[in-house]
Amino acid sequence: MQRTSVLNQYAPSVQTARVSRDPEPALSVVTVYQDPLTRHWATELWERVGQLISNEAVCHQSWKMSDLTDPRVFMDAVRAAEEADVLLVAVRDTGELPIGLFVWVDAWVPSRAGPAGALVALIGVPPQPEAPSGRAYQYLETVARKAHLDFLPHERKLPDQ
Repeated sequence: MQRTSVLNQYAPSVQTARVSRDPEPALSVVTVYQDPLTRHWATELWERVGQLISNEAVCHQSWKMSDLTDPRVFMDAVRAAEEADVLLVAVRDTGELPIGLFVWVDAWVPSRAGPAGALVALIGVPPQPEAPSGRAYQYLETVARKAHLDFLPHERKLPDQ
């Protein structure tokens, strides 16, 4: 009788070990980008990350901001953002931000249930210091604070046009 109770004490540990062996991504990443250039920046960044960790350990989903006007795409992107470990936003800061970015953010921030994480902002800034720039940095920093995410900004110079 004593022997059975000792085995029962260890049974849950065995089950826990089995569950932890199921393939599950260690890192969930969501990317939204504005255009081909900002998509390129985001891709470069995650290729570097991929060199540090196995691609199998990352679940990466990516959307172009203009595609968020499709209701199904929008809902998929919102659900993913609510649970993601890392949100990567790649935009040009040359005036007003795309309205799709505001709508998407407003949809997931209030119901974000994911663990603590980070908002990585790749922000394209004009090459000339006197050129007008928007408010991307301040806006994304505010989003990160509201969503309880670490804010990791990185500015990139936009090409001369």
